[in-house]
Amino acid sequence: MKRTGLIVICIFIITSIFAYAAVSRKTLVQRIRNAEYNLRYIMSSPDSSIPQQFLKDAYAIIFLKQYKGGFVVGVKGGNGIILAKNRETGEWSPPAFMATAEGSFGLQIGGKVIDAILLVMNEEGLTLLLKSPVKIGGEISAAAGPVGRDVGVGAGLPATGLFIYSRARGAFIGGSIEGGLIMCENEANKIFYGIEDITAREILLEGRVPMPKEAESLIKALKKYEGSSN
Repeated sequence: MKRTGLIVICIFIITSIFAYAAVSRKTLVQRIRNAEYNLRYIMSSPDSSIPQQFLKDAYAIIFLKQYKGGFVVGVKGGNGIILAKNRETGEWSPPAFMATAEGSFGLQIGGKVIDAILLVMNEEGLTLLLKSPVKIGGEISAAAGPVGRDVGVGAGLPATGLFIYSRARGAFIGGSIEGGLIMCENEANKIFYGIEDITAREILLEGRVPMPKEAESLIKALKKYEGSSN
């Protein structure tokens, strides 16, 4: 397990370096657009949609696009955005940017693109994510989220309140031991907002930046699906 953890960390560092090299404001805007598309896609079916009450009660929401591939040794890396909710006003924050990576050993072959939405359902989970990098399955436990518009909060929450909703394209076959890391991308935040030393906490919780116009459509969609007035 120690060896697996070391490989995961190495993969994460390497993929992060390449991700930063490719980051521009244009690619970051595309992440926001991808997030809205993924939200609308998942919410389009009554049988697979995120329960409205979960969206209303969430402390934060994360949108990720991940790419998985491998032959014996597998790699999954990706990026996305996170928005937090003001517990007093119910308003969503401007987006901050995140990256993920995983490594695995085992019999595996193929490739897959995974679009995921993660709901952070309590303050502890959000606090851990902002301390990043954090290991999913280690510091943060997660569970597949219940689906359907009539599902209530009584469905139960994992220990740290992290629900995952995802859709995948492509084929990936195999059984393996995996560990994943997720972290805030402060360099991407600086590029998008044009502010030196801006952190995810300042964006999500401290109101240091206004809502960018590129995120207004995503916010409108979130309000629609949680049943809030626009």
